[in-house]
Amino acid sequence: MSPEPTDRGTWRLVARRDFWVRLRERSFLISTLINIAVISILVLARASSAVASGPSFDLGSVGPGTVAEGAAALGAQVGVRVDVRSFPDVTTAMAALRDGSVDAVVTPTQLVGQSGVDETLQRLVEASARNAAVTAILDEHDVSQQERDRANDATPLPVAVVQPTPPHRNENAAVAFVGVLLLYGQLFGYGIWVASGVIEEKASRVVEMLLSAIRPKQLLLGKIVGIGTLGLAQLIVISSFAIGLAFATNAIDVSSSAFGAAGLVIGWFILGFAFYATLFAAAGSLVTRMEELQNVIVPINLTILVSFFISIGALQDPNGRLQVIASILPTSSALAMPVRIVLGAAPAWQIAVSLAALVGSTFLLVPLAARLYAGAVLRTRGRVRIREAWRSAE
Repeated sequence: MSPEPTDRGTWRLVARRDFWVRLRERSFLISTLINIAVISILVLARASSAVASGPSFDLGSVGPGTVAEGAAALGAQVGVRVDVRSFPDVTTAMAALRDGSVDAVVTPTQLVGQSGVDETLQRLVEASARNAAVTAILDEHDVSQQERDRANDATPLPVAVVQPTPPHRNENAAVAFVGVLLLYGQLFGYGIWVASGVIEEKASRVVEMLLSAIRPKQLLLGKIVGIGTLGLAQLIVISSFAIGLAFATNAIDVSSSAFGAAGLVIGWFILGFAFYATLFAAAGSLVTRMEELQNVIVPINLTILVSFFISIGALQDPNGRLQVIASILPTSSALAMPVRIVLGAAPAWQIAVSLAALVGSTFLLVPLAARLYAGAVLRTRGRVRIREAWRSAE
């Protein structure tokens, strides 16, 4: 006897059951800890590279120190740290150079190194010496400060750009990279959970009792919502941890754009999971053993993997033809489009088309997947072909 149409809300019971059952599993805790560990490594690596982003030098100075201080000021403008140490005489400075306390020594007449002077430090000192010489000439001829400022203007020509770079682009690119990694792991991992849950219920004959009280579409919907909610909760926890760690270590400038990027990743996870989970559930209903699952989901796995690599490529070339197409197609937009949005490369019309395609295809896919699910989930003898499952649901 088929269940009555009054079971429309029973998917909530299924969703609640799948949520709590999966939450208590050890695999959920392990996957959460692994994700947090990977995120910690990435954030700490970026923090350490940010600290050591530019070279640093210890420059000894004998005499007035004008050239050495000028070299330090010029270095600060280009991300090179120059620490100046003043010495009372050349003998003391040379002793410090020999024992490695300083990298070079500048005197009123020369720049001295132990076995050579680093090219970057040499250019800074030479530029500072030229500036000091020019200043001396200007002083000699009583040139006014206004004329000096005009001559020393670092930007004598205004700079214009055709397409301005969005603010916090580098920080947003870092967030996008972490977001793509999380999205790939979440879509793949939780999709497998949906498929394996279907197989477990099918193998244990639990699904037969469930379908006596609930329609296949409701059961499929509840399973997707329950496991998807758990994945969303895990993603929020991991994203919050990542932003907090980045803020504590100064790995990135945690501005409102970083929180916006994290919210964007979460939103596209919801849409992408709804699309792929229906495919994983339908695939899981076609087999009766976990060993057979890998063969069935190969096309889905390859699609997610290709989308992942295209999205990584979008970090370097967000306006490439392949990246633009991938960000619009529903099979890859959940991974590719967030990257292009975060980098400011996706116009509004492309975002609208991508959303419409992904949401629309999901709405079309759910009833189709539910029909395959209904036609195959009660068949426990071997692998079911798609055509057989489709006909069995008629």
